[in-house]
Amino acid sequence: MAATFTWSESNGAGQVVTDGITNVNTGSNDSVNLNTTTYPVTRGQNSFSKYIRAKFTGTWSVISNIKFWKSLGTLVTDETVKASANAAYATPSQTGTGDSNIPTTEGTALALNSMEGATTIVYGGSGVSGYTGYIRLQTQTTVSTPSGAVNQKTYTIQFDEV
Repeated sequence: MAATFTWSESNGAGQVVTDGITNVNTGSNDSVNLNTTTYPVTRGQNSFSKYIRAKFTGTWSVISNIKFWKSLGTLVTDETVKASANAAYATPSQTGTGDSNIPTTEGTALALNSMEGATTIVYGGSGVSGYTGYIRLQTQTTVSTPSGAVNQKTYTIQFDEV
């Protein structure tokens, strides 16, 4: 049996974890599986930061070389997506994260560790969760960003499995 993964998101002051999320939409509310029609990002403002991670299940020996990047989706005028790998969880807010622009190629991808900080996820290892470290995402806009929906984006995670 091979490893499989699902996306997981954490929200709120108490770090409520939801595994198996259906989208990574950003918006004007800290909620999982966010509906952007109900909670759009107001132009000139930031979205709430998102804390997502991959959760591995199944059977494997070692998962390594975990990378994350935006592989598809054009940004609209003055829209940026900020990202950080292995971020410490904090209550999501609209305050600018100060992170770098999200990488857009495999060669510049964010390198993810295990939730415990190791560069690999070893199956059955003592204290190993099967989760990667957090990826913090935030959409930032200016007053020049067009109103209405932004373009859909595709995020890619890649890993080696033994």
